[in-house]
Amino acid sequence: MTLRAALAPNSIAIVGASDNPHKVGGRPILYMKRYGFRGAIYPINPGRAQVQGLKAYASIGDVPEAPDLAVIAVAGDDAVRAVEECAAKGVQVAVVMTSGFGEIGAEGKIAQARMAAAAKAAGMRLVGPNCQGLANFATGAVANFSTVFHELEARDGPVAIVSQSGACSQAIYILARQRGLDVRHVHATGNEADVTVADLAAEIVQEEGVRLVLLYMEAIQRPEVLAQAAEFARGRNLPIVAVKAGRTASGVKAASSHTGALASEDRVIDAFFAKHAIWRAADPEELVAAGQLYLSGGRPPGRRFVALSNSGASCVMAADAAEELGLPLPDFAEAAKLRLKKVLPAFATPSNPLDVTGALLTDSGLIGGALGVLGEEDACDLLMLAIPIAGAGYDVPRFARDAATFRERHGKSVALAAPQPEVRAEFEKLGVPAFARERDAMLALRQLAAHSALLRQRPAAAPAAVAPSLPEGKAGFLDEAASLALLAQAGIAVVEHRLCHSEAEARAAFAALGPKVVVKACSASVPHKTEQGLVRVGLQSADEVVQAYRDFKPRLPAVDGVLVARHAAGRRELALGARLDPHFGPVVMVGDGGIYLEALKDFRLLLPPFSVEDVLEALAGLRMAPLLGAQRGQAPLDAGAYARMAVRLGEAMRGWQGRVASVDVNPVMLFEQGRGALAVDALVELAPACANPG
Repeated sequence: MTLRAALAPNSIAIVGASDNPHKVGGRPILYMKRYGFRGAIYPINPGRAQVQGLKAYASIGDVPEAPDLAVIAVAGDDAVRAVEECAAKGVQVAVVMTSGFGEIGAEGKIAQARMAAAAKAAGMRLVGPNCQGLANFATGAVANFSTVFHELEARDGPVAIVSQSGACSQAIYILARQRGLDVRHVHATGNEADVTVADLAAEIVQEEGVRLVLLYMEAIQRPEVLAQAAEFARGRNLPIVAVKAGRTASGVKAASSHTGALASEDRVIDAFFAKHAIWRAADPEELVAAGQLYLSGGRPPGRRFVALSNSGASCVMAADAAEELGLPLPDFAEAAKLRLKKVLPAFATPSNPLDVTGALLTDSGLIGGALGVLGEEDACDLLMLAIPIAGAGYDVPRFARDAATFRERHGKSVALAAPQPEVRAEFEKLGVPAFARERDAMLALRQLAAHSALLRQRPAAAPAAVAPSLPEGKAGFLDEAASLALLAQAGIAVVEHRLCHSEAEARAAFAALGPKVVVKACSASVPHKTEQGLVRVGLQSADEVVQAYRDFKPRLPAVDGVLVARHAAGRRELALGARLDPHFGPVVMVGDGGIYLEALKDFRLLLPPFSVEDVLEALAGLRMAPLLGAQRGQAPLDAGAYARMAVRLGEAMRGWQGRVASVDVNPVMLFEQGRGALAVDALVELAPACANPG
């Protein structure tokens, strides 16, 4: 059933309605009156004839119609019974504010499951339990008991907040309002027995009046719904910024105790958000930090950054911060420099960052003149105007007008940095985002540019997922020969090798693959051979190979053999892997390889389908990325071949449809440009379901 009734109901019942407007059962009535809800309000309280001046009813069954939405503000078993009665009445959405359910343990989970089952059987959607409720200030439908709407008057606006946590939803709301952002939606989903943050986001992104969506989540219960919402939002150029708490083991434990949620590995969340153009913020403060910039205009086509100030110190610090934050500081073209010299004092230098000098006190046109040149010469994508001091004698309103004109005329993204509130106020009046700290302004500009680039991207096309057939009736690890064979069938280049079951076969393998080979035990029962001393590298004679065979074979089951592989000496060892995430499905790992992979953790995760370009971009973000390029006269490495290998693994994982639990390819030898990449070690694990393919 649609959640439109949750956001724009025509009628609302309050079970446990209170005449006290500051109790949980009284606040929604107070707010709906205050914020202009035009539908019917039905207080449910068997002990009162009226509640807050409205006719009260003894039970939901006595209400003359089936309300679109019901607020449940009674506790324990009464809450469960109220949900069941609402379901029987035909209510479309029930909001259960009461706590004491899934978040407290086994007994609470049983009661919550009973509640959810009653709602599902009747086709009624359930928000909560343990939630603060819903608030839509466009319709006045405020089924929410938060104090903040009493203390900080709400104003309908372009921002939507959806949070799993009620307290966090209010903190985000306060921070947004403090930054001058007007908010339409403030919703909290609590334990998410049914309705999730993703479900509400999917409804909200369809509203034309919403221009920025802010999310807080402790678990992503329905990633497929959030993905659909994000792709719809991307089509509208609508930014979604999210906090996903539970980044660490301690955070995951805290999230579980808070809402009864489970969390996925944090890097998978990063990959999911990047794939679907959701910007990840660290906390509520960061969640709203760039809000004014998102709402102030266009999306910058690039990251070229210019800092302009009346302070040389601000210019120097901006240059330092720009390098640290990865914001390119382009030098101005000669034509722009010549024009700047004409509008700046003779002692000013027309370079980036641009110091208009202290002459701004006596010449209020310096900022406007410089901005006119920068706009006409198309010298930047992002501009920070830093005014560390301005007071008597400074024409701050003119500075603000010039900045606003520059932004509107040339479509540039502009942020002011000024510690004085009165200076910021002049700019904010004209819609120019303002920050107290220069670094904060630069961080917000960087976020806007990077997020805009994500929004411009389109997800890689999903080709028909065709994967090699898997051994039937098996589960667990395959031996290395079988693992390499499976990857080869998937189109991944693997090292030339032979599986040997006799000394004679070992000798023949060396003759075919020498002059230098690697010898490894090949057994599904010994997936990690190096730790067991079952790998020998650099063998250069048949006798050495045979001796390795003799040493290894007695330590293996009789049916298993020894693998002899050609020695492959690449310029760099990378790693490639994949696994099934219980929430997000196939995940592919790309990154640095070798024996220090787990210690250094220099890798990125991607969710298939993805493109070669996606892999190359992920590699560019690694610490070891510079080593892939040309080094001291050596040719660059063939990163493209590795990227194609990663794409094929992603397609195979999709095609295997959950029957392969993990793939570990380490190392992948990377050769010089044009010479490719080669998987030299592989371990495939089949999921238990593979033992019964039907």
